[in-house]
Parts: sequence; structure tokens; C-alpha cells
Amino acid sequence: MSKGTQFTEALIRNIKLSLHVAAPAVVKKYDSGAHTADVEPLFMSADSDGNLDEWPLIEDANVLKHVGDLNVGDVVLLNFADRALDEMNGSEKFDPDSTRTHDLTDAFVVGVIE
Repeated sequence: MSKGTQFTEALIRNIKLSLHVAAPAVVKKYDSGAHTADVEPLFMSADSDGNLDEWPLIEDANVLKHVGDLNVGDVVLLNFADRALDEMNGSEKFDPDSTRTHDLTDAFVVGVIE
């Protein structure tokens, strides 16, 4: 394999690894009034030397209404919004006003994994 091909494949892999789409997580805290949860992703990341790092705790992830109440220790599936959710206000259209994309902080719980 040529060095150019190796570089391109490594670049593509790094881009893919920087996109957050979905991940399993465990519930650490649940606020039934706000319908939000603090969740700890179960995925880990390895650096080029093979050292493993945990993903950070995600605080106040929105929980979809159909999910119902959660319990500490439940394993859930997270999805991550394509763009920042900070400016979201009900059903009003909005400009995310951020360059943040596929970020861990824009997670929401879509269901419980049983």
C-alpha cells in the first residue's frame, strides 16, 4: 500500500471517529421533571499507542418523551444531533449559531436497551 493511500485511509478513519452518531450509555442520574439524564457513554477511545480513554459524562441529555422514566443503571441508546441544540426553543425554527456538529453535548436518549 502506498504512503498516499495509507495517509488517505488514516484521514478518513480519523474523520469518522470524530463524528458522534449513536452510542450506548448508562444512566447515572435522571430528572423526571426536566426529562433529562446524566449518562456515561460505554464506548472508549484508543490512542495511537493503544491507551484507552473513557468518554466524558454527558450531563442533562434530553430524554425523548416515549422513553418514559429511567432508572440509574439503565443502559440507553444515545443519538447526537447534527448541529448544536443550545438555541432550540420548542417547535420554532432556529439557526444553531454554532459550528459545533455531532458533539457529545448534543446527545439525547432515544430508548432503553434491554
